[in-house]
Amino acid sequence: MIPLYILGLLGRFGPQHGYQIKKLVEEQLADFTQIKLPTIYYHLEKMEASGLVRAETGKEGARPEKTVYSISDRGKEHFLTLLRRQLNMSYRPTFDADAVFYFSDHLETAEILESLERHLTVLRKSLRHIEEHQAQTIEHLPAPMKRSANSIFTHHAVHIQAEITWAEQTIHELQEETDDGENQSD
Repeated sequence: MIPLYILGLLGRFGPQHGYQIKKLVEEQLADFTQIKLPTIYYHLEKMEASGLVRAETGKEGARPEKTVYSISDRGKEHFLTLLRRQLNMSYRPTFDADAVFYFSDHLETAEILESLERHLTVLRKSLRHIEEHQAQTIEHLPAPMKRSANSIFTHHAVHIQAEITWAEQTIHELQEETDDGENQSD
């Protein structure tokens, strides 16, 4: 996915050096992907070696030398290939928390509940952020991009809401089990 994003950004915004690409990732894509600067440079080097991007090193005034990358014709074709591959939307999410529940007999229920409460707080904050960012972003976009942006924001909001529902339900069930266990021991 990282080459897809890098090639797409270069195609949309024109030639960029690595740090500019990182800034674009933060400004444009941070709601749905996280790519660190070393990873960007790693992929840029690989894509340059493959002929997907061109690199030109230059110096502006007293500033240090910078390498600016641009997408090649081959890179544009590869970008479209990668993009079309994503149309084969397979969906098989994995959740690290499932391991906690599989081995939950090794933990105290109170510890799990505490963790779920923290998780719920973060999820609610994330959902508010997505909704606020959606409202701020959509009004500034040209009409053709609004539908796509709304789709992305909605996709993430629905998944976060599903996780909130799961966490609330799991907390409720664990609390009922705890209450039942306390009542039976009385």
